[in-house]
This record gives sequence, C-alpha cells and structure tokens, in this order.
Amino acid sequence: MKKTILYILLFILLLISVIALWYLSISYMVDKFGVPTDISSANDLFDGINSLYSGLALAGIVFVIYMLIADVKANQVNLENMIRSNNSHLQIIALSSLIQECDATLHRYDRWEEAGILGDYMNAKASVRDKMNAYRDSLDKKYEEMQAADLKK
Repeated sequence: MKKTILYILLFILLLISVIALWYLSISYMVDKFGVPTDISSANDLFDGINSLYSGLALAGIVFVIYMLIADVKANQVNLENMIRSNNSHLQIIALSSLIQECDATLHRYDRWEEAGILGDYMNAKASVRDKMNAYRDSLDKKYEEMQAADLKK
C-alpha cells in the first residue's frame, strides 16, 4: 500500500516536472532566439524541445524496466517461500498418514491377538511402535522448524 502511494506521488511529481520543463524550455527558447516569425524558425524551436521529451521518454522506459525487474525478483522470492511452505505441509501430511497407518496396524494386531490367531505379534507390534515413534519424532521436528521459521519473521 505504501509503495503504491509512493509510486503515485512519484508519477505526479514527474508529471509536474515535465510540464514545468516544457514551459521553461519554451520560455528559454523564446528569450534566447526571440519569437519565431515564420514556420521554419518555429519548427526549429520545437525540434529541440522534442529531443528533450525523447530523452525523458527513454528515462521513463528505463525506470519502468527497473520497476519490472524489482517486481519479478519479489515474485520469485514469494514463489520460493510458497514452494518451501508447500513442501513442509506435504511432509507433515505424509508423516501424519504414516502415523495413522501404524496406529491402524497396531489395532489390527491387537484384534488378531484377541481372536487367538497365531503369530508373532509382539515383535511385529514392537517394530510398528518403533516406526511410529520415529515418525512422531520427525513430525515434532518439522513442527519445531516451522515454529522457528515463524518466529524469525
């Protein structure tokens, strides 16, 4: 918002400067060379002013190109931040899904054990619990990283 107001003020200042420069250049040319008496001398008077405005137009184009470059750089930074954020969220979703799957697997092993189905469920449950704890640790680390990044902002 502040940047927009600054650009509007800059444009108004530039517009006033151009009008003042136009007025002063005509006044200067008339004072230096006198009032033109024929079309040819009036044409010569305005040729110099046209060169001035061509230079101003070129300066305006350079300014616009500079502003576009700054805008593209800002957009690239925003895009990189958004990509990092999306990757973090995808990792959180994946870890949450893995934890849910481990929980469902443990529940399934408990039901099989209660039903009397033979198998080595103790080792399997221990393995699943170890994996689930590792996923939880990874998820906690990811949350801590995100909180640290939020605090930096």
